[in-house]
Amino acid sequence: MSNSFSITLPKKDNELEEIETNQSVLFIGANGSGKSRLGAWMDLKSPQKNMVHRISAQRALAMPDHTTPTSIKQAQNNLLYGSENLGNTEPLWYKEHTRWARKPTISSLNDYDKLMVYLFSDKVEVNSKYIELVKNSDERIVPLTTKLDKVKYIWEKNLPHRELVLGGLNIQTRVRGNNDLVYSSSEMSDGERVIFYLIGQCLAAPENGIIIIDEPEIHLHKSVQVPLWKDIEKLRPDCLFVYMTHDTDFAAALHEAKKIWLKGYDGSCWDWEDVPDVEGLPESLLIEILGSRKPIVFVEGENGSYDVSLYRAVLNNYLVIPSGSCSQVIQNVKALRTSEELHYMEVSGIIDRDRRVEGEIQSLLRYGIYTLSVAEVENLFCVPEVITLVSERLVRNPDEDLQSVKDFVFRAISSELDTQISLRVAGEIKFMLNCFDEKAKGIDGLNKALNLLTSEINIEELYNESLFLYKNAVEKQDYLLALKLYNRKSLSSQVSKHLGLANGQLAELVIRMVNNESGESMRRALSPYFGEFSSKIVIPNA
Repeated sequence: MSNSFSITLPKKDNELEEIETNQSVLFIGANGSGKSRLGAWMDLKSPQKNMVHRISAQRALAMPDHTTPTSIKQAQNNLLYGSENLGNTEPLWYKEHTRWARKPTISSLNDYDKLMVYLFSDKVEVNSKYIELVKNSDERIVPLTTKLDKVKYIWEKNLPHRELVLGGLNIQTRVRGNNDLVYSSSEMSDGERVIFYLIGQCLAAPENGIIIIDEPEIHLHKSVQVPLWKDIEKLRPDCLFVYMTHDTDFAAALHEAKKIWLKGYDGSCWDWEDVPDVEGLPESLLIEILGSRKPIVFVEGENGSYDVSLYRAVLNNYLVIPSGSCSQVIQNVKALRTSEELHYMEVSGIIDRDRRVEGEIQSLLRYGIYTLSVAEVENLFCVPEVITLVSERLVRNPDEDLQSVKDFVFRAISSELDTQISLRVAGEIKFMLNCFDEKAKGIDGLNKALNLLTSEINIEELYNESLFLYKNAVEKQDYLLALKLYNRKSLSSQVSKHLGLANGQLAELVIRMVNNESGESMRRALSPYFGEFSSKIVIPNA
């Protein structure tokens, strides 16, 4: 899109603001933020209302098998305004009262037949012009392109295994390369019909108009969404495309669009602003955050893992965003909290305790980054309350199962004591080195700062302190201390067999329990192990 466009938008102070752009415009907002109402306002009330063609999210996809053309003007009026004959009445009256039935935000468009009449009427009109050109010329005249030809081209480009067969007054579909397997338009899939519908509607928009699409991703496979809209935009370079969506994947994938965050609607005014540029945060992640009304929690791990599934099940009042490593969690939280545009958002991070000392834990807490009370999130599957609930669910003996699990954990720690201690001491040294005085200047100053720092690192003392902790956990059979100290990602898998489960089934069962009728009990069992974040976990009737 190379043309320059302008749209006028209402602001929260009841003022109007004009936006100049040479890109399509995308509004991203959570459900209830006023996207459909804003689209209806632009369609019926804005200064550009006479240029707008709006495609509703509520659209019926009943595609007729046969069509009867009419005059192109009547067909266009019926599609755009809901009436063939406008008379001397303002077209906008028909648009509001007939096309939208005076309910522009909730009325379901059932205009597929009108679209087909318009496209075939255009075909008749263009073909008639072509016949006249041929009659009046001795030269070969190149056939004129109809709107149906354009629909066919874009439709087949995005559905390469299908082919549209354009008849005189009907459309059929067939598998490309198989002329025998033909089916009528009414038998098309939802995806096939909606692609045809969207292309046709955009071709019908007024010249140099504004095309508003509410939920442009509906019924479209993710692999088709952005390529299709890019192709449609190329068909109408004279028009400004305005997308209204809460689909964060679609919003992030539409790279070329100017993105506006629709923050809310109070019944009379909209609150919006450009999607900000937050240093250190990818746009796709930022859009995911802006598209949610929930407070944000960044966690370690990846989508699809048991630990992230557990976080989402327990923190069901939050938008849980997996960020991979703990360093990425820390970076994301700090980036959002220090952003001038987004500092007011409720953003937190939860990370594994790992081998962090208390000083580091308190330092991170100042940035809203909370540390679990266990060494790793995987250890949550092994806390006493969870083991007991699982054992009861399996109709086993909870006391015996818990003791068996404890004995196994203590043996595991004892068998790799030196490894666990060494890793913990290495973590402490790393944290202490991060405290290097960055204000030191010059060779002498830097040397002095380094010598001072390293002189305070007593490896033998650190090792013995850790040895005392681990031995204390084992000798006193302090199971909670053991879970706080012991780093072994495979722990929950190894514990499974002590509950009569196959290797790895414990985590799977816990996830199922926290998502079903046992959910409240399981959340109550787990929440104390979220450290200082526990107070933020809401459990009904707790």
